[in-house]
Amino acid sequence: MLNVKWLIGIGIVIGVAGAGFSVYHMNMNMALLSIIGVFTLTNAMRGQAFRDRGLVREAKWMNRVSLSFAVLFTIVFVVTVVL
Repeated sequence: MLNVKWLIGIGIVIGVAGAGFSVYHMNMNMALLSIIGVFTLTNAMRGQAFRDRGLVREAKWMNRVSLSFAVLFTIVFVVTVVL
């Protein structure tokens, strides 16, 4: 069974591929959405890595940054896809 780090890594690869595909097809809104998703996942992964090393303050900071990118992802998703 896949652990969380593998799932986040697969999500990052899919996000980067989606951003490249969107840029190639000149769909900049979806490229932005993919890049924000990648930022969310990479910051979440860094937060987990900091927590594993015992750096609790840095882990909290990275999780807050990841949460802010997740909120931004939701806003851009609603504006791009729903509206």
